[in-house]
Amino acid sequence: MFAVEMLPAGHGDALVVEYGAEADPHQLLIDAGTYHAWEGVQAQLMRRRRDKYEVFVVTHVDEDHIGGAISLLDDGNLNQRIDQVWFNGYVHCTSGGNVLGPLNGEQLTYRIARGGFHWNEGFMPRKSVDVGGPVVVPSAGDLPSFDLPGGATVVLLSPTGPKLRAMAKKWVKVVKEAGLGDAGHTSIPTPRDRTFDPLPDALDFDAIAKLAAKRASDRSPANATSIAFVLEYDGKRVLFAADAYASILTDSMRRYAERVGEARPRIDLVKLAHHGSNANISLELLGLIDCRRWLVSTNGDNFAHPDDAAIAKVIVSAGAPVTFYCNYRTARTIPWEERGQAVGAAFLFPKARQRSMRVTV
Repeated sequence: MFAVEMLPAGHGDALVVEYGAEADPHQLLIDAGTYHAWEGVQAQLMRRRRDKYEVFVVTHVDEDHIGGAISLLDDGNLNQRIDQVWFNGYVHCTSGGNVLGPLNGEQLTYRIARGGFHWNEGFMPRKSVDVGGPVVVPSAGDLPSFDLPGGATVVLLSPTGPKLRAMAKKWVKVVKEAGLGDAGHTSIPTPRDRTFDPLPDALDFDAIAKLAAKRASDRSPANATSIAFVLEYDGKRVLFAADAYASILTDSMRRYAERVGEARPRIDLVKLAHHGSNANISLELLGLIDCRRWLVSTNGDNFAHPDDAAIAKVIVSAGAPVTFYCNYRTARTIPWEERGQAVGAAFLFPKARQRSMRVTV
């Protein structure tokens, strides 16, 4: 058994990954959504009574990934289910400094350091007796890989050392913008709608090609430090792209192709980077991935993701019918549900009364 469940994380990510025997599976948890979405994420996690997470991966410090993580580590019923935490704090972005970094009360780091979790265990060089090294991809050589209990393997794709070091210079500004200014839980701006252009009147392959030609580049220093990886289990592969830069993923996927001996590696399921932002998805990257099934985790708040251009890029690159699994029906995804079949794209959503979207790999 190998499955991914997208929880109702607002415009963020909260992903439960299961692998192993149905009767006794292993689990990972990747991010925990926004602060405003935490109640729904918490309810779903509480229903999963048997879960114990081998790793809680907090991919980066943006609020839509870290907001719920702070609440999770404060929850006495849920934080006991976590063994390891993978998260690059300030101490992992710089060669010196204390564990708590320049913001002495930085919220998530404070909770990890005081909560007794195994933090970045196995990553070298260690920062202290209690804290492992940075989760980082070296500039050359083999991609780092880590075996997990139950026979799964993580192959790391992002971040790179230069991006972590660059983040150290901007850490204070970025974590304050994410609402991490003290040891409490700061107020986060209320989610908002955003306008966007409708799909073309004639949605055909010519229109898709024009959409796919639109280019954009992510410049967020936090997204550049996203922990992204391929999870391998029982001959299957899932790419969890977090909010990683397309350029970083492109370089790493070339190295992954060498690792597995495939010119265009087969990936059985991909979580679209940055919730389907066009700025994090390129035709060059998609040309290195052979995949027909894609996850879209967002309710569309604040940024109106997924971008139509990103969806079009996937369709153009796949060269065959593709399926998108979404955890919300939104003004952005409903038109694709209604019209996507014309260009070989199926959009699937949670069934009635379900709050999450579970996909078997």
